[in-house]
Amino acid sequence: MALRRIFTSMLRRRSSLKRSRFTHPSMFQTKPVVVQTSNFGGAQGTPFNDNNAATNFPNTDPGLTIDPMHPIKQIDIYAGWVVDTISTTYRLSDGTTKVMKRGSNQTAANLHSVVLKDNEIISQICGFAGPYQYYNNSLLIQLQLVIFDTQTGAVRVAGPFGGLNGLASGQLFSVSNPMALAGFETAGSPQTGISGLSIVKNNMAE
Repeated sequence: MALRRIFTSMLRRRSSLKRSRFTHPSMFQTKPVVVQTSNFGGAQGTPFNDNNAATNFPNTDPGLTIDPMHPIKQIDIYAGWVVDTISTTYRLSDGTTKVMKRGSNQTAANLHSVVLKDNEIISQICGFAGPYQYYNNSLLIQLQLVIFDTQTGAVRVAGPFGGLNGLASGQLFSVSNPMALAGFETAGSPQTGISGLSIVKNNMAE
C-alpha cells in the first residue's frame, strides 16, 4: 500500500509538471521556425535568399516576416529548355507584398504566370535540377507546383515549366509547404539565369 501511494504521488507530480511545462502561455509559438533545404542543381553565380531579402533582413522591425500561412501570392516563371527566371510576389506579415525577381532577363514569350487566390497555398514544389549537357552546366531544368485550396480542399497543378526539349533529366526534388525561394542566380545572363534552387519552408504550415 505504501509503495502504491508513493507511485501515485509520483504520477501526480509528473502530470502537474507536464501541464506547467507545456501549457504555459509563454511556450506557445507565435513566429515561424524556418528551415532551408539543400541546393538542387548548380552553385555558379550569386547566392540569393528571398526569405531575408523580401524583409530587408536585418531590418528595423524584427516582427516583419513573410506570412507563414499564405506566403506566396503569385509566381511568374520564365522557362523554355530550362528555368531562366522566377519572379515571386510574397505576402508579408504587415499586409504588404514584395516582389523578388531572380535569374536572367527574359521576354514575355516564355512567361508562365501562376496567380493564387487568397485561400490557396502552394502545398508542394517539385521539379528537376542537375547537369544539362547543352549548356555544360548544372541548372534548374523544370518546375511544377501543386496548389491547395484551404477553403474547399480542391487541388490543382501548375506546370511543368521548363524542359521543353524533353530533357527533364537531373535530380528529382519535391518539397512541401514552401515559404520562400533561395539558391544561385546569374543575373543578366541571356539564358541559364538560375543554376540552383533551394526551398525555405516553415514548421507552422505542417
